[in-house]
Amino acid sequence: MRIQCNLCEAAEAKVLCCADEAALCLACDQKVHAANKLVREHQRLPLSSSSSSFQMPKCDICQETCGFFFCLEDRALLCRKCDVAIHTVNSLVSRHQRYLLTGVELLDIGTKN
Repeated sequence: MRIQCNLCEAAEAKVLCCADEAALCLACDQKVHAANKLVREHQRLPLSSSSSSFQMPKCDICQETCGFFFCLEDRALLCRKCDVAIHTVNSLVSRHQRYLLTGVELLDIGTKN
């Protein structure tokens, strides 16, 4: 599976910038994070799209079922049942940006880039 760079929208994303909430190719990552000292400190994690041992994490709400949806506003991973229960309550929460978890894994390298 290939994740497209959020900036150039052409190359394959290789890192996820936590502060910018953006998936970036190496060239765009270099351009963006070379701008000044503040952005050089952003934590970036390498993306791996070829892991066959990927296990879906549990829902942040019920902690029982695999989470398939990530809500940007709630910063929560949700199973289908919890997603429906939470995001059908009113028109405000129904407009939350939610993304389907695709099986792309972040590599845990344990260091700050």
